[in-house]
Amino acid sequence: MRAVIFDLGNVLIHYDHRATLHALAAVSAADEAALGALLSEFEAEYGTGSMSSADLHEALTARAGASRDFARFAQAFSAGLAPDEEALAYALALQARPDMTVAVISNTNALHVAWLDAHVAALAEFDLVIMSNEVGMLKPDPGIFALALELLNLPPEGALFVDDAVVNVEAARSLGMAGIVHRDWTETRVQLAAWLGD
Repeated sequence: MRAVIFDLGNVLIHYDHRATLHALAAVSAADEAALGALLSEFEAEYGTGSMSSADLHEALTARAGASRDFARFAQAFSAGLAPDEEALAYALALQARPDMTVAVISNTNALHVAWLDAHVAALAEFDLVIMSNEVGMLKPDPGIFALALELLNLPPEGALFVDDAVVNVEAARSLGMAGIVHRDWTETRVQLAAWLGD
């Protein structure tokens, strides 16, 4: 058994951070630059689940004049997300192969997970999905990769990790996993085929 482990954002899911900031600015008193700085400030806390969505909303209401309407805020916060149907279908096709498992490791947060649950049904079909906010770790923490390998019951050399961030791929490689830095699907498919021996 071997595993291909995918990142979500800008690998299996389209994510446009600027679109999120633009949507948040439309329901806030602050501009996109100020909102970007605030989100960066809270990224680690919110991404590891140590900060709740309600607390994030309250902080942005107090410091950026965000709308007190939580539903409007949540919608704006997820405005940059969209499924990549072709990529998801490709990953599920990989999973259908004999002796192959497919997993996901994502640096994410509770609001984005709620959006994914509502809009990306394919996500529930993968053999393993690890969300940073649910396990209290963010890539490139080696612990999140070790957790995936433990849950998959695989040695590092039996797994390949695909991510658009070089630092995350390097972290996976440091544990002995294979890694692909994703730039576009044409190139990634070629590299995946080589690893699979196709």
